Amino acid sequence: MKKISVVIPVHNAPQDLKLCVESLARTAKGAYELILVDNGSAAPARRYIASLKGAVKIASRTNRGFSWAVNRGLRAASGDYIAVVNSDVAFFDGGLQGLAACLDASPEAGACGPLTNRTVGVQRVVLDPKVEKDAASLGVFAQAMRLKFAGERFDVHRLVGFCLMLRREAYESVGLFDERFGTGCFEDFDYCLRLRQAGWKLKAAKDVFVWHRHHASFDGHDHFHSCAVKNREVFVDKWCRKALEFLDELDPALETAPPRGAAR
Repeated sequence: MKKISVVIPVHNAPQDLKLCVESLARTAKGAYELILVDNGSAAPARRYIASLKGAVKIASRTNRGFSWAVNRGLRAASGDYIAVVNSDVAFFDGGLQGLAACLDASPEAGACGPLTNRTVGVQRVVLDPKVEKDAASLGVFAQAMRLKFAGERFDVHRLVGFCLMLRREAYESVGLFDERFGTGCFEDFDYCLRLRQAGWKLKAAKDVFVWHRHHASFDGHDHFHSCAVKNREVFVDKWCRKALEFLDELDPALETAPPRGAAR
């Protein structure tokens, strides 16, 4: 059985973090190593982190960026599989194990990710607003996806970094996240491109659904947008403008409607 490390970068949003940590404890039954990297949070988040027992805790007094936090977590992780998880994600029964099973079944895959309610690209499942706002309905939906699509996975050309499980060999082959991306945005696409260049495939687990609040650690939509615009240019400067095809021109075979069974 593979050992799993879960790395959660934290910048404020203590209620979201509490929901994330509790969802893991409830659904994964302690079968993981928890690593919390506090990236300059205010007192409420710091107090909550201090209250947790058994977790590996790393802290910075200032916000040094998402990639910095991920890298400190990666360096501390001892697992065969390392899940990098946003603090505003919540898991349902079998979710973390489902991602590990995806990598177990796909030795050619360097990373995998789940489906979710809020993201871009083929990992997004469009939910009826009533379902998305009701915790019980979300749990039923996640269970239905797990049963209906048990063991199903599909190739993707990129994975979004809200929840990304890495194979240790893949991480060691490409190294750490690029800290030039600062607060956040595009570091996940950069990492996926590096994985693909190293010969690894990327998979999405069709039977794993997680809930995602979206951008909880940013200071509002305008802050997120400004980071995205800035880091898009960092990505272009690193890879050349031709690399935007990786972001903007999806493989037609992968550009599909939301997965079958998705609620609308």
